[in-house]
Amino acid sequence: MSSSPSPSSSSPSFGSRLEETVKNTLSQNPVVVYSKSWCSYCSEVKSLFNKLGVQPLVIELDELGPQGPQLQKLLERITGQYTVPNVFIGGNHIGGCTDTLKLYRKGELETLLSEAVAKIKGS
Repeated sequence: MSSSPSPSSSSPSFGSRLEETVKNTLSQNPVVVYSKSWCSYCSEVKSLFNKLGVQPLVIELDELGPQGPQLQKLLERITGQYTVPNVFIGGNHIGGCTDTLKLYRKGELETLLSEAVAKIKGS
């Protein structure tokens, strides 16, 4: 019996390929920010991470061409959040700008960041 994938699994639809890419991106990077280059809330989150010495993987949806809106719709389906920034730490969705700032003010953001970096390095 051959172990080659079935036709349906070797040629997934574009949406599921995109979802797979997102899952891989989130599992391989401690901090991922889906952003738009012109968004002030996105800038605020990126500045906060910069101030904390964290270099998130930033994906600017408005610079991806037609894939940008598709990716934003996929993120909405996954997270329930359509707006940007859409922030993930340690593969977990933490929300947007307000959520990220709230975690920072409560002193919880640095802990999440440390755990996420350790998790990625350990895998």
